[in-house]
Amino acid sequence: MRAGCKLLAMNILRALAVAALVCGGNMLLPGEVSGQEINFDQINKFESLGTGTLHVGAPAKTIIDDGERHVVILTIWDADAETKVYWRSPDGNDARTTIIPGKGIQTFQTAGEFKLEAVGEPNREVNYGYVLLGLRK
Repeated sequence: MRAGCKLLAMNILRALAVAALVCGGNMLLPGEVSGQEINFDQINKFESLGTGTLHVGAPAKTIIDDGERHVVILTIWDADAETKVYWRSPDGNDARTTIIPGKGIQTFQTAGEFKLEAVGEPNREVNYGYVLLGLRK
C-alpha cells in the first residue's frame, strides 16, 4: 500500500509541475517562458513552495543553500525590475547567473544553491513564486 501511495503522490506532483509550466505560461504572456529539460522520473519529493517580493538594493534572497540537487520552477508574475538568479549547475561544478528581464516562468536544475535578487532602478520590485522539488542522487 505504501508504494501505491508514493506512486500516486509522484503522479500528482508531476501533473502539478506540468500544469504550472503550461498554464502559468499562458497567464504571463507576453512574458518569457523557458527552462531546462527535466526528467520527472528523477524527482523524488516535493520540498516546498513559496512566494515573495524582492526589492532593488536588498540582499539576495536565498531559496536553496544545502548542497543537494533540486528542480526549481520559478514564476515572476509582476516585475518593474530584472530578476538575477544565482544557481549552481546540476553537476555542482559551475556557478551560474541568469537574468530574467520581466514576467515569466523558468525551470532550473541546481546543485544546492539558488538565490534571487532584484536589480534595476531604486524603489522597484519583483513579485515571484516558486515550487521546489528534490532530485534523486
